[in-house]
Amino acid sequence: MSLTFRSGIFKSSFFLALLITSNTAISETYALQYHATISDDTEHAQMSITIPQAQLIKSINFNLDPDFHSDIEGNGQLEVNDGRAIWHPPEENAKLEYKVALNHERDPGEFDSIRQKDFTIFRGDDLVPPAKVRTKAGVESQATLTFTLPEHWNSVNSGWLKQEDGSFAIDAPDRRFDRPTGWFIAGKLGTRRERLSDTHIAVSAPQNLGVKRMDLVSFILMNWPQFRQLLDELPPKILIVTAPDPMWRGGLSGPNSLFFHADRPMVSENGTSTLLHELFHTLTGITDKGNDDWLVEGLAEYYAIEILYRSGGLSDDRLERIYQWLADWSEDITQLRGSASSGETTARAVLLIKALAEEIDQKTDGEKSLDDITRILVQEKRVDLTMLKESVENLIGTPADVLDSKLLK
Repeated sequence: MSLTFRSGIFKSSFFLALLITSNTAISETYALQYHATISDDTEHAQMSITIPQAQLIKSINFNLDPDFHSDIEGNGQLEVNDGRAIWHPPEENAKLEYKVALNHERDPGEFDSIRQKDFTIFRGDDLVPPAKVRTKAGVESQATLTFTLPEHWNSVNSGWLKQEDGSFAIDAPDRRFDRPTGWFIAGKLGTRRERLSDTHIAVSAPQNLGVKRMDLVSFILMNWPQFRQLLDELPPKILIVTAPDPMWRGGLSGPNSLFFHADRPMVSENGTSTLLHELFHTLTGITDKGNDDWLVEGLAEYYAIEILYRSGGLSDDRLERIYQWLADWSEDITQLRGSASSGETTARAVLLIKALAEEIDQKTDGEKSLDDITRILVQEKRVDLTMLKESVENLIGTPADVLDSKLLK
């Protein structure tokens, strides 16, 4: 009996030690320090990536963009070839340095990344290129981003949370190698902020360019309760970057942030809203698996209209006019599926999604709605037609007639 008791202790201790060892392996981290230097006399940012203790890392394979990245140097072993930089960092004080272009034309004369005398606007996706990282099992990064700015600049803003020491905490739970994605703006800035119970909202623009920041803040606040009701979880911070020409005259969403041209209307004359469309993208993070961009763009446009309507920004009559305009614009569309949804395709997708919403409401006697499906898709993030069909069938108990449309064949 004594022997059995000791054996039990031994087994319990063994499994406890094994559990502790496993948990320790899962929680192993390394510090990843990004630093960007923006000087008065250059159109580039000087970027450095420092890893004080890199024993857990075997290699980092960066996918370079020749429009942005140049002059790459690093200690340890570094091979730069065919648009890739493969870095085997030394075990201690590993450092990689390179330049990042801050001026980039999306269309002739229109920039989606810009460096001017008193400000710069860029995406963190370009600051740090995508990378494949080989590490020991279960290892993750703990990343921060800091800046050195020209003396006459007053601020740098992003959708990432700023810590007491002024650094940005870059924490992407779905990534083992954290990158500072999303929009950044630095320079002589004016920023309007609202701290809601669930999210810190900031609208930031260069000073002295006539940007109406408070218009944007008020419009977002008017529609925010509808986003809160639709989505189970909202991010801790959202940054809206805005500026006039020569920035690209549109809206571009990113993780925890978006860009919206200062001269674009918040609601167009046809009743649609680019701002709410891009905000839906930012808040949901939904992407497609490669052939169903119509679903991603169609949902964003449908909810841009629907949320404005729910907020009282559209009358019933105006809502019907919008849908009629979308029908007229997209009358020649015969196929929705594909890797990129055009404006006309998105318009036709909105009409199909509207019909799906009506079918769900009818077949569940109003107990369920398209909102329930949207919440499921937000949880999945990467979506496709098969996932949509299965989610709707599980919700209403039968395949959706709308999703048997020739538009989806």
